[in-house]
Amino acid sequence: MTHQDDESTAALLAKARSGNREALATLFDSHAQRLLTSVRAELGERARQRLESQDVMQEVYLDALRSIDSFVDRGSDSFLAWLRRIAVNRICDVDRRHFRTRKRQGEARMGDLGTDDSMIGLLDVVSASMTTPSQAIDRTDRVRHLREALNRLDDDHRDVIRYRYLQQLSVAETAAKMDRSDRAIRSLCVRALIRLRELLADVL
Repeated sequence: MTHQDDESTAALLAKARSGNREALATLFDSHAQRLLTSVRAELGERARQRLESQDVMQEVYLDALRSIDSFVDRGSDSFLAWLRRIAVNRICDVDRRHFRTRKRQGEARMGDLGTDDSMIGLLDVVSASMTTPSQAIDRTDRVRHLREALNRLDDDHRDVIRYRYLQQLSVAETAAKMDRSDRAIRSLCVRALIRLRELLADVL
């Protein structure tokens, strides 16, 4: 990385820390290919059969958005190293959540839309990076709050959440359903999860 690149990264980091999501997205995109290669290597063959690399990338972005203030710039490639550490943690968490969801739902890939189990699986995704999830709200209330929050989403956000996390369609399958590109679906997923997290902030 050149000195000019270092200065550009520092400027984007400053904007990202002030809450500029576009700056963080630009930073993330500039490291995305190398990070994706690393994520694919970390997943391993068995995990790749169950998880999509792009799903992990989405969760890494959400975690980076939440915790950008904790990043310490130690020079060239330190941002990528930070993203890689987040990715390793997310891979472990996503794999555990996948196992729990499959245990609840059985091996059928297409669960019924809106069942309590599928809702709890979605809540796992939304609350995964929160440091102190609420222990005071029981399963029934959490599902009720989630249904109410889903109803408050706009149509595109609700549809992408429904297809990806409740019906558990792949990115490609969701793209076909919504007549969008894979890239557009991944971006829409991130925005939908951010909005859903905002709506549920007081109950998770």
